[in-house]
Amino acid sequence: MENKALKFNPNLPTEVELTFDEPKTGEGKFGTWYLYGIKLTVKVENGFFATEILNDKLQVIGVKSGSKLIITKVVKDEKTTWDIRKVGEDQPKEVSIDDVPEVVDEVKTELTLEQKVNILWSEHDKKQPKNIKNDLPF
Repeated sequence: MENKALKFNPNLPTEVELTFDEPKTGEGKFGTWYLYGIKLTVKVENGFFATEILNDKLQVIGVKSGSKLIITKVVKDEKTTWDIRKVGEDQPKEVSIDDVPEVVDEVKTELTLEQKVNILWSEHDKKQPKNIKNDLPF
């Protein structure tokens, strides 16, 4: 079977269903690549390559085999970002460093970057099984 990668058209929501729990990764001339397998589409695409930013967002929302997503490559003013929703959810489920004050109850003052990172790690740790050690990868 020939592999054919899905290309996301700008500002066009695209529905996919993942077929792997984790992306396949490797190193290429542009750095690390992330290949997500998807259920075959009418156009015969069976995967897509994610940018590092898209991969990070997919990992934050906890995708796995069978996850049905609507992914939109949002392009505005020559800037690109990614909007990801699980099928059936109304709002995108993504976390960015700038969204941290919304996660914390009654934040009245501006947080430092270090405080935001610590809050994100704390939220991440709450979702991890208790018997797994969560070391930083660096």
